[in-house]
Amino acid sequence: MIRKALMMFSIVVIGFLLMGIFGWGSSADKNVNEVIKLLRADVGEEVIKAHIEKEGMTFELTTKDLINLKKAGASDGLLEYMVKGSISSGDFPFEIEEFVVKKPTIHEHLAIYPVFRKVAFDIEDYLTLDEAQRMKVIIINERESGSVPVVVIRNAGSKPIYIMAGEIIIGGKQDRMVSHDVLILPGKIIEVSVRCVEHGRWHGKSHEFKSGGAVGIGSVRTALQFKSQQAVWDEVAKACEKNQVGSESGTYGAMLSSDEIENRSKSFLAAMEKGLKEKEMVGLIMALNGEIVCVDIFTNPKFFAKVKGKLVKAYVLDAISAEMANKEVPGKGDIIQFFDELKVAQTEELKRYDNNCNFELESERMIGNASRDEDGKLQHLNLYKQ
Repeated sequence: MIRKALMMFSIVVIGFLLMGIFGWGSSADKNVNEVIKLLRADVGEEVIKAHIEKEGMTFELTTKDLINLKKAGASDGLLEYMVKGSISSGDFPFEIEEFVVKKPTIHEHLAIYPVFRKVAFDIEDYLTLDEAQRMKVIIINERESGSVPVVVIRNAGSKPIYIMAGEIIIGGKQDRMVSHDVLILPGKIIEVSVRCVEHGRWHGKSHEFKSGGAVGIGSVRTALQFKSQQAVWDEVAKACEKNQVGSESGTYGAMLSSDEIENRSKSFLAAMEKGLKEKEMVGLIMALNGEIVCVDIFTNPKFFAKVKGKLVKAYVLDAISAEMANKEVPGKGDIIQFFDELKVAQTEELKRYDNNCNFELESERMIGNASRDEDGKLQHLNLYKQ
C-alpha cells in the first residue's frame, strides 16, 4: 500500500513538473507562459500586443502571474493591456432568455459574440435577397410614377423571400436601402419602403434594381429605420468622409467599391472568419471600443448562416470607420445590462407589411426593431446603442 501511494504521489509530482516545463494546463496559463517567452526574447511589447490580438488570447491573471510577468520585463502598460483587454473565460457561454452567448472573436477594438438558441427551432426556410436574385425569382422596379421612398418587389418563386433593413439595392433612378425588414410570400407583389443612399442622381437607363450585396453600417441602418431621409444622407456623407471616399452622386456604394477600404478590412475579416466558425448560430452581438453597439439575432439558423457574411462586413466597416479609443472587451455583465433595456423599452408599431410587422423598441440607452410574422413569432431582433 505504501509503495502504491508513493507511486501515485510521484505521478502527481511529475505531472506538475511537466505542466511547468511544457506549459501544460489551462489556455490562460499557456497564454501567460507564451507572453513571458516573448518578453524574454525581447521582441518588443507592440509586437506582443499584436500577437495577442491576432491569436485572440485572453488572460485570467493571478497575483503570481503579475509577479512573473513583471520579473520577465513587462511594463505597467502591457500588464494593464492584458488585464483590460481580456475577458474572463468563465463568463462564457451564458444564457439570455432563449439564447446562449459564447466567447467573442476580437480584433483590435472590434469584438463579435456568436449567439445560439438554447433549443433548436425550425421554421420555414427563407430565400435571401441575393439567393432570390441568383435564382431569378425576384423582380425589383421603380414605381411607375417614380418615388424615392418606395419600390415594387415581386416574388416570382416558390419560396418566401426575407429582406433585412439596410440591404442595398442598386440601379433604378437612385441606389436605395430597404428601410424595414420585409417578408414576401411566393407570387406576391408589394410596395416596399426604401431610402435613397445616392444623393446626386435621379435618372437611369433601367427602372430595375439588383442586390448591392451588402448591408449598411449601424449609423445608416439606424437612420433608415427610425429617422428621416435627410438623416440617412447625412450618415452616408459622414461615413464616406471618415473613410475618405467619394463619388459624383454621393452614393454609399462608393465605400463598397473602395480598394483602400477593402485593404483595411482584410485583417478584421480574416480574424472574424477564423473565430466565428461554429454552426447553428442565429445571430451576433457587436462591440466597439468596449461598448455593445449592435445586435442582430434571427430565429432561423439556416437563414442567418446565409446573411452572416454580409453582417460581419458591415460590422467591420463600422470598426474601420471608428477611431480606436480602447480595447476593453465587454463581459457577461455588460451584455446582460444591454439586453435589460428590452425590459423597459417602449414598443410601438413601426412598419406593417402583409406577412410581417416591424415593432420599434426604444429605451433611454437602446433603440431597435423586432420583426414578427403573422403569428407573432420573432424573425429578426435588431438593436443599437442610443
